Amino acid sequence: MTVRIYNTLTQKEDEVRGRGLNPRNINMYVCGPTVYDSPHIGHARSYIFFDTLKRTLILDGYSVRHLQNFSDVDEKIDNRARKEGISSVQLSKKYADEFMRDMGVLNVIQPDHYVWASDELDIMHGITRRFFDRDLVYEAGGNVYFRTERGGGFGSLLHSSLDDLICGNEADTFPFSKENKEDFTIWLGRFDALKRDASGGRPSWNLECFSMVHKFFGCELDIQGGGNDLIFPHHEVGSVLSNAYCRVEFATYYVHNAFVTLQQDKMSKSANNFIATRTLLSEFSPESLRLYMLSSHFRKNIEFSYDSLREWEAVTSMLRKRGTEGDLILSGRKVRPEEAAGATPLWHDFMDALRGNLDTGRATDMLKVAAGRNGAFTGTEGRADFRLICAALGLFGFRAETDADSRAS
Repeated sequence: MTVRIYNTLTQKEDEVRGRGLNPRNINMYVCGPTVYDSPHIGHARSYIFFDTLKRTLILDGYSVRHLQNFSDVDEKIDNRARKEGISSVQLSKKYADEFMRDMGVLNVIQPDHYVWASDELDIMHGITRRFFDRDLVYEAGGNVYFRTERGGGFGSLLHSSLDDLICGNEADTFPFSKENKEDFTIWLGRFDALKRDASGGRPSWNLECFSMVHKFFGCELDIQGGGNDLIFPHHEVGSVLSNAYCRVEFATYYVHNAFVTLQQDKMSKSANNFIATRTLLSEFSPESLRLYMLSSHFRKNIEFSYDSLREWEAVTSMLRKRGTEGDLILSGRKVRPEEAAGATPLWHDFMDALRGNLDTGRATDMLKVAAGRNGAFTGTEGRADFRLICAALGLFGFRAETDADSRAS
C-alpha cells in the first residue's frame, strides 16, 4: 500500500508519488508563519498535521525532503516593530524564536531547511527580471504586476473564475491602473532591473514561496502544504507563476488543512481572535494538544473547546501510565520503519488509517481504546506498537527516523 491524500488540485484522494526518478522520494514545502505575533493554536494545528503527514510517509518507507519558510518581509512586521520601538529584524527574530520553542515543545520535527524570505531577495529579484524579459509583468501605479492570463489564469485549485470567488462589489474596487483585475503584485514599489538595494522596492508575498521553492527544488515540488486560507490567492498565485516560469504545475499535490475556530470564526492574528499556543502549553501537556488537534480529520474545522482538550489530557495520562509501566518512554525514541515487522494488528490497522487520507480521527480513537485497556502495550509486540504509534503521532518525544538520521548517528 501507499499513502493517499486529498489533493486540492484534482479534488480527490491521490496516491503520493514523487516527480523524480524514485517515486518514494518526496519534496515537501509548507508555508511558514509571518513573524509579527505569537503563534496560535490554528498555526499549531497546521504544523502538527504536516508533521504527522511527514512521519506517516517516513514510516511507510518514503524519504522526505522538507522545506519551510519564515516570511519576514511584510508591512505587518514593519508596523508592529514601530509600535514596539524595535527594528523589524529584532521583531521577526523574537517571534520566530517563539515559534521554534512552541514547535519544539510540540515535538514537531524540524524541516531540513528553514528559509528566511529576507535571505532570498536576490533570487526574487532575478525571477522578476526574467519575467520582465519575457513581457510577463508590467509596472503600474508604482508597483509591478504579473499578467495572470499568460500564466494560465486563476482557478486551478478552487476550480472557479475570479468573478465566482469575489462578490461584484469587491471586484469593482480593483485598482484599474492594472491591465486586468486578475493581475497581482509581485513587486511593491520601484523595481531596478540592474540592482536591488535599500532605496528600491521589495518582493510581494505572492513571489516569496515560489522563489524559495524554485531555489531548493527547481521545478520538482511534490507537496505544497498550508491552511485552507492559502488556497486563494496565495497558492493559486504559485500555480500561475510556475506555469509561466517552469511550464509545469507548481506542485503535484496541494494539501490544505481546515481551521481551528472560536465561536465559529477562524482564529486569526489580524483579527485578534486567537489563543496563543504557549498559553495552552502552560496549562496542558504537548501530547494532549497534539492528540486534540489530530482527533478530527484535517479537512474538518475544529471548534476549540477546553472540555475536549481536558478529555485528551486524560487519554494522555492513561497512555503515559502504559508507557511508564514498561519503561517505554525512557527508551530510545528514534523509530525505524522496520520495527513494524514485530508489531501487532493494532499497528497495522492504525497505519492503514493514516495511509487512507491521513484519517487521524480514526487513528486517535484506536489509541484511546488501547490506552484504556489493561495489559496494552506489553510484551515484545505491544512495545513495538507503543513506539510506532508514538512516533507516528509525535508523542513523548518519539520520532520517525529518516535515512539522514541513520547516516548522522
